[in-house]
Amino acid sequence: MSESLNPIIIEIETPASTAEAWMALTDPRRIVEWLTDASQLGAVGEPYRLDFGDDSVVEGSIQEVDPGRRFSYTWSWTDASPAEQTLVTWSVEPLANGGSRITLVHDGWAEAGADVSTRGDHEGYWNGYLEDLAEILAEGE
Repeated sequence: MSESLNPIIIEIETPASTAEAWMALTDPRRIVEWLTDASQLGAVGEPYRLDFGDDSVVEGSIQEVDPGRRFSYTWSWTDASPAEQTLVTWSVEPLANGGSRITLVHDGWAEAGADVSTRGDHEGYWNGYLEDLAEILAEGE
């Protein structure tokens, strides 16, 4: 696999509790504050959708759910041709200071037939979104 098609891995640390961090990642009312409109997190096999507006929609299905700790879903832009399906995984871990670490892993670039540019675009967007998430969590509710 090409070095440039390795998984995107981004971690942030926040003073927010793991429960608060989990809600920010899974509650559609919170997700819209830092990412976009999202469907409710369901059970494994159920559909998952992110709507960025202007016909920019990601559709996939839930692949794993470990409540309060980890979940993953497939990621495919509805207008991509050919469809490039990748995998997004979120995890939340407690920190000794009472805060939490949130980790995003976006993987499967080579398997999806994606190119370096597509992966790089996603990494740039994810960095911005996670900065927004960190700011929201630092502000508290």
